[in-house]
Amino acid sequence: MRDLIQLLLFFYLASLGFLRIRRFFTAPLAGLAGPAQGDDLQNDNTIDTLPLSVIIPARNEELRLPALLESLKHQKQKAHEIIVVDDGSTDRTVEVALRYGCRVIHPGDPAWSGKSAACYAGAQAATGAYIVFFDADVYLAADALSYIYRHRQKGGVLSIQPYHYMEKPYEQCSLYFNLVAMLGLDLGRWRNPFSTKLGFFGPCVLMDRESYLRTGGHALVRDSILEDMALGQALAKRSIPLVAIPHNDRLSFRMYAEGFKKLFNGWSKNMGVAAQRSSLWTILIISSIMSLSFFIPGQLLISILGGRVLFTIVYGAAYFVFAVLLFLSARRIGAFSVISCLLFPLLASFFVLVLLRSLFMQLFHMPIDWRGRKVHIQ
Repeated sequence: MRDLIQLLLFFYLASLGFLRIRRFFTAPLAGLAGPAQGDDLQNDNTIDTLPLSVIIPARNEELRLPALLESLKHQKQKAHEIIVVDDGSTDRTVEVALRYGCRVIHPGDPAWSGKSAACYAGAQAATGAYIVFFDADVYLAADALSYIYRHRQKGGVLSIQPYHYMEKPYEQCSLYFNLVAMLGLDLGRWRNPFSTKLGFFGPCVLMDRESYLRTGGHALVRDSILEDMALGQALAKRSIPLVAIPHNDRLSFRMYAEGFKKLFNGWSKNMGVAAQRSSLWTILIISSIMSLSFFIPGQLLISILGGRVLFTIVYGAAYFVFAVLLFLSARRIGAFSVISCLLFPLLASFFVLVLLRSLFMQLFHMPIDWRGRKVHIQ
């Protein structure tokens, strides 16, 4: 009986998390506060060229960069300029950027490298009223820039997590990381589904240039390897509103297409964000989802081995219901399959493995080889 009560409690809390994800993706954006009064560019649809400086930090991105630049080339409303910041690439990244007519610059401080340095250098060189940072693995629908700009926040930050496109089976291992990243920002709450104070999604970030320069931008987190969370929290402390909106099929990306090792190292690096100040409810929700991922299959196996038919049926039904709820949420985030959601114990185990590895490497100050650099997890 105690196990069944525990099961129901976990299901209740986990369901709140799945409902938050649904709320985030289905709540009307019409109620979202837009540009402040006094913004002189209200009639967005009449503008051929948006006052956007697109900034792309790039290190060895010759294979990913063409898809993004090609999609920027075919936008219904063009960007004011496209700046590719070459962060010490050893491949043909610069050649690709120049072929597409981009402006190419390099970080000015030799003592400061990495994505945050590249973003800061790009913002310093930008001339648009708004700056939008894109990761090089992002690609856009034809109206993506219009969608992003239409929901700009004067004096605030807008971010979007793109739809996670996948091609190979190993990429499905990212399921729980995506789920936790979405819930970890406290998004999808009933009253303020798009507002957060815990960070922002790094692949797409929009901010007016004046606010960026006034606050210091990425210079605030020059030593952080997970600059999106760190910068978001630093800006929130300075009373800068943080807003995240759903991709609505306008933005996509494919993470870690190079292979399983790159995925393993990439998520190990990103798991260094151990100090997110999530609400108690969010911590309970994430903990319940993880607990169910092991509790249900464990109890199901015990019931089968013990020959307890009634409990086998109960936990078998619970297994199926949890997999369905997981799939209904995961399909909004990325191209996660039904099979992956049915195999949730394996994917949850991989998540825990990466978490333990990250903590171990952090504890013993062991670096990860990331894009030709030795990165220490913080």
